[in-house]
Parts: sequence; structure tokens; C-alpha cells
Amino acid sequence: MIMVLAGTKEGREIAEKLSSLNFPVIASTATDYGGKLLEGKARARTGPLNRNSLECFIREKNIELVIDATHPFAREISLNAIEACKNTKVKLIRYEREDSREYFFPNLIKVKTFDEAVAEARKYERIFLTIGSRNLDKFAVLKKQGKHIIARVLPTSDVLKKCEDLGFLPGEIIAMEGPFSLQLNYCMFKDYRAGVVVTKDSGPGGGVMEKLRAAAKLNIPVILVERPVVAYPLVVRSMEEILEEIRKGVSVQVL
Repeated sequence: MIMVLAGTKEGREIAEKLSSLNFPVIASTATDYGGKLLEGKARARTGPLNRNSLECFIREKNIELVIDATHPFAREISLNAIEACKNTKVKLIRYEREDSREYFFPNLIKVKTFDEAVAEARKYERIFLTIGSRNLDKFAVLKKQGKHIIARVLPTSDVLKKCEDLGFLPGEIIAMEGPFSLQLNYCMFKDYRAGVVVTKDSGPGGGVMEKLRAAAKLNIPVILVERPVVAYPLVVRSMEEILEEIRKGVSVQVL
């Protein structure tokens, strides 16, 4: 059995592809929403996993290969996967999105952490956040300092409740699912009169390039949070590489 940690579009596509090739595969997503996106395409389980529960799942389901295709910023689950696979002696493959470190854009401010991003964002009056909901609380403190903040987040009830609990008003929330085109980013940044855009390096697949290009056209600075560093044992960047690794060293049989 192959387990795909599928917290991204690419993860779902990997699970769907392996399933279509008749490999025994189960995709794991942290949310029910992620599971719904896989309905009819691949077998899925939902709910968060810590290291112990992941290790137990690997043993119980006789998992022979784990493919970590989680978001580049989902550092905790990646570390849990590394430890769980080490303890169970199961092969782990990390599917890694291309990052944006080789690209140059004017007014690009790179930072290592979200705390550093907050410190940089404090210098501006109108802050447009495209970082998701997980680190919104770090920026909410700037609202109390009189900063005008727009949060672009997923349109799910739990995310909207979090925004409301943090004091965001309806006019300060854009609830839409990305990734977004260059033109749509351009229109949003312009219409909301963004003084700075805050994003994270989720790679081209996460729409970061369209954000950077839209901001550059408007001459708006972008604060880019770089990816956390994780020492993955094996990294691949394509479906072909995944299939090659399966052929090389995993005894999973096609159904």
C-alpha cells in the first residue's frame, strides 16, 4: 500500500494518478474539504496526524511507501513523516514544488519567518495578506496599531470564523480559493490600494509568480516568507521520478 500525504493539489493529482495506474494507494488529508476533493478519484482518509498516529497508521495498513506531497510550509507533518518512516523502516519520498528563489523582482523583501514578515509589514499602512489563515494572528496585532489589513483566505466556515475572532471585518476579508491569475491579483491589489503584499514561497504551483508579477506591474513591494528548511531523505519533482522510485525499491504490487 502507498500512502500519499496529499495536502496540496499536486498531492491529490499524485494519488489520482497512482490510483488510475491500479496501485493500491490511500491519500491522507488534514481536512474534510481535502477529502471531498478526492471523492471518486482515490481512496482517502481525513483528519490531522501527529507522529504517533501516523506511525500507527503505517503499521496498521501495512504501508510500504509514503509520498509526502504536503504544502511547502507544512513543516510539522513533514518532520513527523520523516520520523514515522524512520521508525517503521518505510521508504519516504518528498515531492517538492519548484521554489521562487532563482527569480528576481523589484521591491522583493525576503524574510525567513512570519515574525520577520510582521516586522517588515509594520512599515506600511495598507497590508494585503495572501498567506492563508494559519498565521493571521501574528498580523492581527497590527490592526490594533491602526494598520489597514486585507486577508485573502479560503472560503470555509472555520477559516471565516477565525478571521472574525481575530477582529477582521467583512470588508477586510476576501474569501476565495486560489491560485489566482496575474490579472485577478492585479485588480485586487489595485482596487484595495495595497501598500504592500505579504505572501509565502509556495512556488509556481501555488500562484506566487502571478502575485509577484502583479505587484511588480503596480510597483508594490512584496514581503516573501521563504520556505522552512527540512532535511528530506529523498526529493523528487515529477510524477515520472515517483514512478521510477517505486520501480527501484518498493514491492507494491499493481492491483
